[in-house]
Amino acid sequence: MKYLAYFRPNEELSDLILRQNHLVLPGSGLHSTLCVFYMEHEQEKELVSDLSQISFNPFEIETLGLDDFDKDSLVLRLSRSDELLQLHKRIVRAVRNYADAEFDAIARQYFGDNYNPHLTISKSSSEFDRTSKGLIGRKDIITRYSLAKKLDEGWKEIQNFYSNG
Repeated sequence: MKYLAYFRPNEELSDLILRQNHLVLPGSGLHSTLCVFYMEHEQEKELVSDLSQISFNPFEIETLGLDDFDKDSLVLRLSRSDELLQLHKRIVRAVRNYADAEFDAIARQYFGDNYNPHLTISKSSSEFDRTSKGLIGRKDIITRYSLAKKLDEGWKEIQNFYSNG
């Protein structure tokens, strides 16, 4: 089963994005991936318990610019603060204990030093207005992240995890 650890943009930034023409939202909605992986759903409770033990401080993100990512994703690149990077690494370390055999290949390509924080906003092939400067230079404080799993009918949020601050 596919799982996603992520955080969402604040309401102000979300509203700015959602007002754009030619938006083709990802199935999981506006989000910034901390870790994506596959595991057996029987291990879900243990993973949630491990993720609950991760301590993190609120961290600031800033939107840097629009870019294409992966196969067909238009993203808003985000700053990579030390706090964000440390949270990402802790989540990956916890997930590694439960993820399937494909995880290491995904981790080498996208995680750790190769982690490129971004907010997935639309399909690259959409006619999204890339000239909108109103999305660039926005700051947000992230105080929680979530874990969700992919079901036939879409993504189901499992648990929210909150910062210490």
